Amino acid sequence: MLRIYKIVKRHWWQLAIIVILVATQTLLQLQLPDFISKIQNIVYNAGEGGLTRNEIIEMLKEGGIMLALAFGIFILAAGQGLLNSRFVSILGREVRKEVFKSVEDFSLSNINAFGTASLLTRLTNDTRAVQDFAFMVNRVFIMSPIFLIIGSIKLLALDPMYFYVVIVVIPLILVVMILTFVFASPLFVQIQERLDYITLLLRQGLTGVRVIRAFNQEEREMHYFEKGNRRMTEIIIKVSTIMQIVAPTINVLFNLVFFGIYLMGFVIFDKMLIGVIGLNMNTFGQTITAFMYAQHIMMSFLMLSFTFIMFPRVSASAKRINDVLNVKPKIVDPKTPLDKELITTGIVKFEDVTFTFSDLDHPTLKNINFTATPGTTTAIVGSTGSGKSSIINLLPRFFDASIGKVTFDGHDVRDFKLNDLRDKIGFVPQTAILFKGTIRDNLRFGNEEASEEEMWEALRVAQAAGFVSKLEFGLDAPIAQGGKNFSGGQKQRLAIARALVKKPKVYVFDDSFSALDFKTDIRLRTALRSYAKDATIFVVAQRISSILDAHQILVLDNGRIAGIGKHADLLKSCKVYQEIVASQLDPDEIEKSRELFADLAQEGGIA
Repeated sequence: MLRIYKIVKRHWWQLAIIVILVATQTLLQLQLPDFISKIQNIVYNAGEGGLTRNEIIEMLKEGGIMLALAFGIFILAAGQGLLNSRFVSILGREVRKEVFKSVEDFSLSNINAFGTASLLTRLTNDTRAVQDFAFMVNRVFIMSPIFLIIGSIKLLALDPMYFYVVIVVIPLILVVMILTFVFASPLFVQIQERLDYITLLLRQGLTGVRVIRAFNQEEREMHYFEKGNRRMTEIIIKVSTIMQIVAPTINVLFNLVFFGIYLMGFVIFDKMLIGVIGLNMNTFGQTITAFMYAQHIMMSFLMLSFTFIMFPRVSASAKRINDVLNVKPKIVDPKTPLDKELITTGIVKFEDVTFTFSDLDHPTLKNINFTATPGTTTAIVGSTGSGKSSIINLLPRFFDASIGKVTFDGHDVRDFKLNDLRDKIGFVPQTAILFKGTIRDNLRFGNEEASEEEMWEALRVAQAAGFVSKLEFGLDAPIAQGGKNFSGGQKQRLAIARALVKKPKVYVFDDSFSALDFKTDIRLRTALRSYAKDATIFVVAQRISSILDAHQILVLDNGRIAGIGKHADLLKSCKVYQEIVASQLDPDEIEKSRELFADLAQEGGIA
């Protein structure tokens, strides 16, 4: 709760005003029973001839004061309600901002540790639980103690007998609240956990809806969702059952108190009639006043009790939020970073690099050594799980090498600030990701100052200018969430264009041409050579035909380099490469690919 407390502390002045308004409202409310009692006593003590003129004036005076108090209470309640709503809204905004900022700084291993569904739940549902609790606490923790203390004093002042009635019942209410706390608290924690699971299933079902339908697995997914939903429903029913038992029990205890108050009133009045105590004609109004004070005391005690019952739930939510806020990202800036201007050319070198994922006990990459220079293309090939993506994920420091180092122009990448390092890299991931907005917005994602001419040039190189120019709004054409209004190939080309607009020292294409047809692929690569002739290019590829002319090909096998060199050299010296080529191409196809590449190169490649 400490991190959330620090957020609350930033807005202490709003909280102070709320405290003053609630306290004032409560004190005024405690005055109302006295005025009601006075009016009742005036009416009750009226003679046979009815109210006298003075009694009417006195009653109107007391009634006027009471109405003024009621109006003041209304204004204070409205004011503190508005301020309280504003305060918890700001609190929710600040908590969401802090959580989002923290997640943005996460390394990929941090994100994997929590899971996307859990992070979404913490950002929304858990934050909402904290907001609701803060709204309740701001009133209950101020109002209830005042009602309890001053109400008890006033009740004692009226007659100790009234107070004894309340004191007898309070322990019974306390027992009910403790039992509720013991049985309901663990269930609130379980509800949050089940909500995480349901969010995961829902997200999985929505993102994978095409695959689910293609394999006719709707019933299977529905079964899993229904199972999780049923389990959560069962827990909610248990909580509701407990609360449905508690509510009438508390109601019975309240009625016992009110019955006891009236009974004490009759006992006191009876003692007056038989002369045990002095006659006091104000006893009727006194009993009504005692009833109202007892009501305030009981309600305040009940509100405090329910607040403590709800505390485990919000405590669980606050802990889940703090778990995110307290995470120390594994990938951080160095204490004394190097100047990014030291990266002048873009020479990339892997020196005895070994990498192991934190949740694995064996290395994914072992003893990787190679150098990539500006003006060259380094292709990386290998079977699934051989470590291709792991190599390129070390370049922008999505992960850090466990042993050895990766250098840019002779400097360890860990010695640069993350922002400075990533400014020098144009990264296109396996799955093309576009953001909701326009094509222009997405292209400027890496270079906010990019001119329209630069954007069109990048689109031409990425072979995307053709279809973008045909769109009604061109660069200002809308992109739906996730780029769903574009085909897979179009999304890949737009993602590539976004990296090109950045004009970095190093380009990284992680199997980023997989959705392109063969000719478009060759045209794009040919145009890319001219556009990025001074940059260092990394290409992870599945199709051997598209990397035949790479300056060097890195062949991976089980995390190790099985071979490195040009296509012709590897065909002679690397068995793993020979097997990959044999599985994809025959000699005639290889020659045909070379001829097509040469023809497109002469055309200039840009379309």
